[in-house]
Amino acid sequence: MELINMARIIFFGLCLVAGIVFLIFILRQEDKGLDYDRIIRELNENKENDLKTLDIKNKEINNIEEKILRCKKELGIRLFDEK
Repeated sequence: MELINMARIIFFGLCLVAGIVFLIFILRQEDKGLDYDRIIRELNENKENDLKTLDIKNKEINNIEEKILRCKKELGIRLFDEK
C-alpha cells in the first residue's frame, strides 16, 4: 500500500514539473523580446535632439557672457580676476 502511495506522489510530482515546463515553453514562445534596433534608433534621435538643445543653450550663455563683459568694461570693473 505504501509503495502505491509513494508511486502516486512521484507521478503527481512529475506531472506537476511537466506542467510547469509546458507553461514556461508556451509563455516563452509568445515573448517577442526586445527590439534592439528600435531602442538604438530612439536613443540616437534623443541624442541628436539633446545636442541641438545644448548647442542653442550654449549660444544663449555666450551672449549673456558677452553682455556681462561689455557692461563690466563700461563700468571700469576688472574683466577677469587674477589669481
